[in-house]
Amino acid sequence: MKQILIQHGLPDYAARLDDLMKEWKSGEYSRLVFHVFSAFSEEEPLRTLSMQLKEAFPDSDVLGAVSAGEICEARLMEPGILISAMLFTCTDVRVVKYDDIKGHEVRVGQVITETVAEIPEIKAVELIMTGTEFNTRMIFEEVSKCKPGVQVFGGYAGGHSMEVGEHYIFDENGLTDNKIFAVYYSGKDFHIDVDKSVGWQRLGHHFTVTKADESRMIELDHRPAVEVYEKYLQIDRNDHFAENTFEFPLIAAVEEDELLRHTIQVEEDGTLDLAGYVTEGMKIYLCFGNPSLIVQHVNQRIDEVRRFQPQAILLYSCSVRKSFWEDFVDMEMLPFAKLATTAGFHTWGEVKRNPITGNVLEYNITLLSIAMREGDASSVEIPPLKIDDTVLRGQASLIKRLTTLVSATTAELQNAYRNLETMNDRLTFLSQYDALTGIYNRRKIEEVIEGKLVKAAEENRKVSLLMFDIDFFKAVNDTYGHGTGDSVLVEMTRIFRDVICSVPGGHLGRWGGEEFFAVIPDYDSDGAVAFAEKLRKRVEEHSFSGITGNLTISIGVITANGTEDRQMLYKNVDDCLYFAKQNGRNQVVRFES
Repeated sequence: MKQILIQHGLPDYAARLDDLMKEWKSGEYSRLVFHVFSAFSEEEPLRTLSMQLKEAFPDSDVLGAVSAGEICEARLMEPGILISAMLFTCTDVRVVKYDDIKGHEVRVGQVITETVAEIPEIKAVELIMTGTEFNTRMIFEEVSKCKPGVQVFGGYAGGHSMEVGEHYIFDENGLTDNKIFAVYYSGKDFHIDVDKSVGWQRLGHHFTVTKADESRMIELDHRPAVEVYEKYLQIDRNDHFAENTFEFPLIAAVEEDELLRHTIQVEEDGTLDLAGYVTEGMKIYLCFGNPSLIVQHVNQRIDEVRRFQPQAILLYSCSVRKSFWEDFVDMEMLPFAKLATTAGFHTWGEVKRNPITGNVLEYNITLLSIAMREGDASSVEIPPLKIDDTVLRGQASLIKRLTTLVSATTAELQNAYRNLETMNDRLTFLSQYDALTGIYNRRKIEEVIEGKLVKAAEENRKVSLLMFDIDFFKAVNDTYGHGTGDSVLVEMTRIFRDVICSVPGGHLGRWGGEEFFAVIPDYDSDGAVAFAEKLRKRVEEHSFSGITGNLTISIGVITANGTEDRQMLYKNVDDCLYFAKQNGRNQVVRFES
């Protein structure tokens, strides 16, 4: 395969097209696909250009995207139109253009998945889209179901201006924002390697999304989402809010992956409109671009691509990366051009399939590198390459040192926060659970019982309480020691849990010492007594480790409707247990009003 780059409007444009025509007519290639990346969004010139390419190369396909930056030979070119002609010798490249996406997202995703299943030896699917007029998450959820091992990648179209919505893709039929271009790459000798590079680093502790609507993040920790910027970075709500937050986007932790999200605008109620969806429950962090970490990540990727030995490379890089690097934007891309002809565009979002989970996800602020090759890798090894970051001097060098300082202090704060969370989790556990048996303690089981009683009263239902005590347990401690006594309590608890927690809504707690309490909803008095007898027999028939002979329990039972005086309720069931203990033990006594 071969990739030929042509810049529309330059003096050598016609000559470059002639060279492409000679290459195409050589007979060496079987398929030609054009990627056209345009800084401009005027429909007629783009339609005309696409039609001219189709007329000159009738068997080709044209995939156009309005771009936030055109990448030619791994450099950001002056705003213009870049044509990437990809010629394949033995690869089957099927291009499908899906219309009328909005309202039919699930079906479109299903059709893409069905198409993948139909194509033998399929290796990858490329998606070029706008992502502004329809719900891409619904599409990706379906495409995630396609067979393992198939790479999925792509980018969102969007113009150079962050204030003007120029989210269009185009071909010979003109501009559209309600369409998807899908390219299916297949063939035994076609090889592709896709991965992303990030380098943005978490800052501080996490927030939890408590209210969201797709790309609208409404609340973080039950507060207006905008407060994360107002409180911690003192970024005010004004016309430049999105621009001011670019340097501190957000990271969402998802399935051991990270989805970066940057702000497009803030609404009056404090809702943040993001480039990319969020869902309730997501853990969100502020983050910042760490030049050293970015260079490290991209260098790792460059080495992977070098060993892959590509014949063509596509770079789909987020527009926020372009804003972050400013005059140094080419720095992280240039080494790719030493590996193969490199083209691409700056996007408004990147698409990639996670190779481990199989999920197709929407990313932001990533550099997506797509390396392609037909046939085996060359036996000639390419020497190692690295980013030349010596340009990071002066102010850039100062930023690099400051981000290193912030990185180190952030790591320390995050470690301290994790330790605090661990301690809080432990305290929460101890406040609700019995340390020895792991079941609810007295305070928590009383809280649960109260909830069940209130619900019973509201819904005119029955709820039964069981209070039970291990017979002659003091003798176990005296004879075998408290260590064995504790082991018996743990073993006894397993029996209680197996029986009681098998009932829907059944709960168990340790009342104190060898006394336990259980609540079972929707049991009348006879049913509760039968259930208590079942529990009593299970204990009586069990052989406990470390002691001789069997143990028994005594049980008091009371059935309530939730309107009773709580103090009398507990007294009455306690009296029943006392009566059972005083009259021979190993028995069930119910309260009779």
